[in-house]
Amino acid sequence: MKKGFFWAIYSLVLAAATLVGLELVAFFLTPSWPAYELRPLAVPSGLERPIEAADGTQETIPFYNSWGMKDRERSFERPPGVRFRIAFDGDSFLEGMFSLEPLSQVVETQWAKAGVRDMEAVNLGVSATSPIQYYYRITSVALELHPDAILLMFYPGNDFIEESFSPEATLPFIAERPEPSLLGDIAPHLTWQIVDRLGLSEIGRGVAGPKDEYNIMLEVMKKPRSERAALIATYLKKYYFPDKDETVMREILSRNDGSFWAPFERTDDKAEQLAGWIPAGVVRFETNSKKMPRDAVEAERLTDPTEIEPALSWLIATDELTKSKGIKLVIAVAPMASVDPSYVAFWKPWPHYLGWSLHEEVNRRRFLAALWSRGLAPIDLAEDLTGVDGTYRLADGHWTALGTSIVAKRIATELIKVRGQLPATSG
Repeated sequence: MKKGFFWAIYSLVLAAATLVGLELVAFFLTPSWPAYELRPLAVPSGLERPIEAADGTQETIPFYNSWGMKDRERSFERPPGVRFRIAFDGDSFLEGMFSLEPLSQVVETQWAKAGVRDMEAVNLGVSATSPIQYYYRITSVALELHPDAILLMFYPGNDFIEESFSPEATLPFIAERPEPSLLGDIAPHLTWQIVDRLGLSEIGRGVAGPKDEYNIMLEVMKKPRSERAALIATYLKKYYFPDKDETVMREILSRNDGSFWAPFERTDDKAEQLAGWIPAGVVRFETNSKKMPRDAVEAERLTDPTEIEPALSWLIATDELTKSKGIKLVIAVAPMASVDPSYVAFWKPWPHYLGWSLHEEVNRRRFLAALWSRGLAPIDLAEDLTGVDGTYRLADGHWTALGTSIVAKRIATELIKVRGQLPATSG
């Protein structure tokens, strides 16, 4: 018995020492706080972009700051002269992966043009995250900024999740930061390293191909149109869909005389980048046996009203959290790209893929109604974007420079209104 007790204690001490050692090593390999809390992947360094300074001159700044955000450098201490501070929380629509300027920067530009220079928009947008990460990003980082308001950007295309908020939920052993987990609570740096290297984050799980997929897609686009569908079908067969017929995948990507490739062939400022998840998504929807709507009426009939409830629970919890801290939560709901006539025209040869947008538009409208019924007064960006050509990128469905500009004007105006309704903090 004594020997068994000794070995049990010895094993616990050894495990604890190993964990401490691994966490210490991970500390030196992991981005510093708050970068490791904000995003699950390190961002490339050395990339720079031009911006317009407040005085109208041109400056050059890194694409990403020391927090790993696509933004200029920020501080947790409120800068002098800033009397109203807003943290922007959301996914790729805020990170601005496909634009020169993130939404927060364009909003600040709008304020400057209007003569408003004492408001600050801090970008905390991270691609491939959901209302779960939005909530914990606020608890772990945004609250430390002591903002007057938080703008949460909700996108129906990937924010309708399946997991509901539960304050008594059992912690998983490991989870993407800033989500809490058993390992994350005691070894956050080690947790970040494991999630990063094993691809356990949402963005990591979304890529089934090899790490050099980006370069593989570049090589495909160098080939003639007539060869690309076969090359991509073979690639998808190997890495994404081993059970699907290559012939079927080639047919899907060859429809409409190969017009699928048009956005990636452009050489102007509207050129788009082919990523593996784009053809994979098209193939997935076009080969899915689930019935997809062909129009708005059919979408209303085929969509389950309960699909919005898990995401709604997280936004209600977020509102309760911010209220308890005296912070105003502003929810902006983006429409699907199907509100852009150009996008609809492009995707007509792929009706199942387009039907997914129609389906999520029904969820968006129901979601808006649910938010209004709870007194959350969301900003409906469909009011500004519906029917306007060229507001969404054709392949990946994110805002173009035009779409970002339209949204920024609305958001800038709405946040000035919010400021007028709340007491501001002196800078």
